[in-house]
Amino acid sequence: MKLLFITQVYDPQDAVLGFVAGWIRELAARCESVQVICLEAGDLSQRPANVQVHVLGRHGYVRRWWRWRRYMSEAFAAGCTHVLAHMVPRYATWAVRPARRAKAKVCLWYTHAGVDQRLVDACAKVDLVFTASHESLRVATPNKVVTGHGIDTQHFRATHAPAQAPRRILSVGRLTPSKDPLVIVDALALLVRAGAPLHLDLVGAGLVEADTAYRELVLQRIAQHQLEQHVTLHGSIPWLQVPAYFERASVVINASHTGSIDKVVLEAMSMQRPVVSCNEAVPPLLKTLGARAASMAFVPGDAASLAHQIQALLNLPPADYAAMGHELRAIVEREHEVGALMQRLVQHMSALP
Repeated sequence: MKLLFITQVYDPQDAVLGFVAGWIRELAARCESVQVICLEAGDLSQRPANVQVHVLGRHGYVRRWWRWRRYMSEAFAAGCTHVLAHMVPRYATWAVRPARRAKAKVCLWYTHAGVDQRLVDACAKVDLVFTASHESLRVATPNKVVTGHGIDTQHFRATHAPAQAPRRILSVGRLTPSKDPLVIVDALALLVRAGAPLHLDLVGAGLVEADTAYRELVLQRIAQHQLEQHVTLHGSIPWLQVPAYFERASVVINASHTGSIDKVVLEAMSMQRPVVSCNEAVPPLLKTLGARAASMAFVPGDAASLAHQIQALLNLPPADYAAMGHELRAIVEREHEVGALMQRLVQHMSALP
């Protein structure tokens, strides 16, 4: 297979999309060649030899459009047989016409509960739409293929247990209402008032102007509870450095309301750290834990429920905590490892008539 992969960013240091470099590495191991079209790229010194990168740039609509047309033509002239667009439906839609002329297949990867007309249009036009879970693609289409996520388990691998004092809880993700850091701060306040020596690390920054105002709201809530000495806002952290924050955390919190599997949950599990989540897509991940999975769920927006679950996990005997961590990592290795996911994508694309 000669693959054209279209994405926003190809940069292992990127705080949000750094994992894409691992996808491209694993795809390149399974394809004759991979052409990448992206808006921007970072340090590509470690890219595989059979990967060629074309950068559109983020500025100048007309220039980007001409570059897009040129790079698409060059890719199909080089014999690309399949297109995989990552997360942006319009990339897949724009690729359909030139791909059809070249008799190439077009696929889309999409994982988000949000649905708009661009996504609906893309689902109707592409050959396949890959998604991590049924909740991650809420469009009724016969082209939907549920594949699981792809976590780099070598990157997200714990080397030691978390320190016992002070115990740290962690939230990783964009600082935005949909991630609900306020309920995490409120839960922390309840635990600290009860005498728990805890510290909260908030890793992630805003992406749009509204997020800046929301950050101020988070700071106000921290001050309201007099938690300044118990909370650190780390801002945007390069993807390569994120495992260090998981490693020192005893419990990871996922308060996301998006309704689709948040990759952070699986990264924490790969790091052998328990996750407390209100996300409806998480319990199916944990079915092999049986009744113990209930300790990793809380009521959305309910700080008391979250605080109770955090304390229960912190109170686990060390042997039980370690055993849970091993089981959580095993789930990721078995069902959501990046190499296995890329193999599934390549197999599905290769089977297209």
